[in-house]
Amino acid sequence: MTITRSAQHGDQGSVSLLLAVLFAGAVLLAGLIADTGRVLYANADASDLAGKAARAGAQQIAPASLRAGSPTLDPAAADAAARAYLDRHHIDGTITVAGDAVTVIVQTRITYVLLALSGRTGATVTQTRSAVALRGP
Repeated sequence: MTITRSAQHGDQGSVSLLLAVLFAGAVLLAGLIADTGRVLYANADASDLAGKAARAGAQQIAPASLRAGSPTLDPAAADAAARAYLDRHHIDGTITVAGDAVTVIVQTRITYVLLALSGRTGATVTQTRSAVALRGP
């Protein structure tokens, strides 16, 4: 006994169309996951760089203030140390020294790989971190 389908049902190719739509959706979802992961990684990296640069700056105590017994932050040395840290990591940033606090703002641009197909080219990640020079042991 042989079973044959008649051409009257009109469903030839419907599975192929469904698979094509599902595949396109899977590619977009994979792109969303991959590019979102890249943005999250860049966010964490920028935060880490800004924090470490701020700490490097906050460690710059003026030698004369140490000898006088009242340690204070050397603003020029703090700015230079924070900038040198960012330069070693090939990243630009804004450094502000106010009193005993050093604030570093790092901004990086992430270019999308798969989501570029959707028309969006990328994202900008900005992180701000501060460090304060403390007195005492």
